[in-house]
Amino acid sequence: MKKRFFIGIFLAAAFGLLVFIHILFNHKNMNEYAVNTNLAAPIEIPDSHIHQYQQAESGKPEIVMFYVDWCTFCRRFMPIFGEAASKYNKDFDFAVVNCEHPENAEIVKKFDISGYPTVIIIDNDLDFQYQISMTATQSLEALEKELNNHKKLRSKLTKK
Repeated sequence: MKKRFFIGIFLAAAFGLLVFIHILFNHKNMNEYAVNTNLAAPIEIPDSHIHQYQQAESGKPEIVMFYVDWCTFCRRFMPIFGEAASKYNKDFDFAVVNCEHPENAEIVKKFDISGYPTVIIIDNDLDFQYQISMTATQSLEALEKELNNHKKLRSKLTKK
């Protein structure tokens, strides 16, 4: 009976030690990640084809990304957004809105932005707008699929 008791205590202590080491190790890695990614720094806009949002007058649909600097998903998506802006700049205007800047409060409220990143396609010629799915922010291929679908839709609707 005493032997089982001591084995139980030993296993519980060993398990507790493993949990403590795991927490300690992951906490250290999280701190290193925060230091390396510098979450406090503003997100840099990677492409000259991206501008601050204003009502588009070019006649092209506008792809607007709403973001905040502290959002890790926004940080991962911004380079993808920049690549898409380079590749699709003849078909779309690309714009960004930093949702934490006071001057953007009205536009953030207008589009009812509550999560980040949020990407909206605004097509004034067709008089509609829609939010792309969050899965489209995971890779360039997924974003390109959304953009190509809109191009096809636009070409079919403008032919009529």
